Amino acid sequence: MAFQNVQAGNPDRAGGAGATQLLFNPYARSFGYGGVNTASVKGLESFYLNIAGLANADKTEVTFSRQNYLMGAGVNINNLGIAQKIGENGGVIGLGVMSFDFGNIPTASYENPDLTLPFYNLQVLNFGFSYAKKFSNSISGGILLRIASEGVSNASSSGVCFDGGVQYQTSLNRTKKIKKEDFRFGISVRNLGANMSYYGNGLSFRSINQSTGADRRALMAAESFNMPALVHIGASYDMRLDANPDTYNHKLTASANFNYNAFQSDVLGLGAEYSYKDAFMVRAAYNHIDGNFSSTDNRQPVYGIYTGCTLQMPVTKTGTILAFDYGYAPTRFFSGIQTIGVRLSLGNSK
Repeated sequence: MAFQNVQAGNPDRAGGAGATQLLFNPYARSFGYGGVNTASVKGLESFYLNIAGLANADKTEVTFSRQNYLMGAGVNINNLGIAQKIGENGGVIGLGVMSFDFGNIPTASYENPDLTLPFYNLQVLNFGFSYAKKFSNSISGGILLRIASEGVSNASSSGVCFDGGVQYQTSLNRTKKIKKEDFRFGISVRNLGANMSYYGNGLSFRSINQSTGADRRALMAAESFNMPALVHIGASYDMRLDANPDTYNHKLTASANFNYNAFQSDVLGLGAEYSYKDAFMVRAAYNHIDGNFSSTDNRQPVYGIYTGCTLQMPVTKTGTILAFDYGYAPTRFFSGIQTIGVRLSLGNSK
């Protein structure tokens, strides 16, 4: 799939938002695109880019993925999602859970610098609840409610945000037996919500005056922070490569995408995906930030080309499909980011 992504943002506000866990893409298939397929994303992968694509899930869809973030750093992201179609002409409801695993982190303090204190864990996770529906053969829309939570044992923060999206697709050869969905358009708004702030005993301190014995306790108020809001606007064009007009085995898709990110710089991306019989797909993408090709630009950890592939096959005569997705991106530090996913569709969802 050929894809272009243009992202206009606000670099002056960089670092002004929190809950950046919402900007991590844990889905292997769209991660291999570089996260640039707003117009064409389908099924549970839509939880990250454009929730309108969830309307294309057929019957029941279940997916699990694991991302090894900055391989060698010991950080992993686990993601589980399930979608269910409601009735023949109804919508699709979905549930997604994403959790970060940082491992056990040694604890040290001024009084105990030898790491003999118990380990501590960071808790970073979010839950998503969504509904999407096809309003016609061409138009679908969806909405997503996400609860984000993060913190340590004595200080934490949580918040609620919303996503909304619309997708449009058309076919230029409706009169032929082989349907060719040539043009797609999508727009989504993500992470709209009230500010978050931290609270807990970790923000308090105790002071005892050695001469008077006065025991003082105080609680420090934490400054609130914004949700990382952004907007995606994308379009794509499917090209059927078969010489035989009655077959549709080879497909190449060209696309373009514009993202507005309220707290980051502009990003320009290019990508491509080739599909054979909707059974095997290979893809690649490149994201470029604000006119700077320097390898020392640390505004994003990824430096190089995103790559990915998908192998999917029917496992029952009723149309159940089992798919394996893989995505990889090189990084300036450590050994890159790798994502592996497994997807089961009870019904022919492609």
